[in-house]
Amino acid sequence: MLMPVDVALWLQKNLSLLCEEDLSLAYFSSGNIESIPDRTVKRWQLSVDALYRTITCDLIAVYKYLNCNDRDSFFEAIRTCGPEDRNDILLWNGTLIYGTEKLEALARSFFDPLSQGRDDLNPAFVEALEQIFAENGVPWSNEPLLPIVAAGAAAAEAR
Repeated sequence: MLMPVDVALWLQKNLSLLCEEDLSLAYFSSGNIESIPDRTVKRWQLSVDALYRTITCDLIAVYKYLNCNDRDSFFEAIRTCGPEDRNDILLWNGTLIYGTEKLEALARSFFDPLSQGRDDLNPAFVEALEQIFAENGVPWSNEPLLPIVAAGAAAAEAR
């Protein structure tokens, strides 16, 4: 397992929840990760990369691109406008994402439908996820895949 344990548990919980209901990008960007606190540039970067990986791998999908024309403009928007940016609150709070059939099939193979893997880390699930990432050209790494734009990052740090 390449992912840090706290990041892996956060991603596992969010992906499991997406099998049951739609979430806003803001919800997906928050949650307990001890090594990467909420409302920081590092959390924003993690959220952007997690969204990029999971969308690229067809594990999650965007319900409707708000203020964006397509997937490319969506990726550009989330890397230039952070979750805490008050100038475009609609992007992170209004954009809904959902789990695809591929994600549901993956989760069903590792979790009881009643538990949905929210509490205990399942290393086998995380390893399968990392394998899917690698097979789709977005392997797990500590280096950003879709770097956030410095001007947006500087504004986020100033808050």
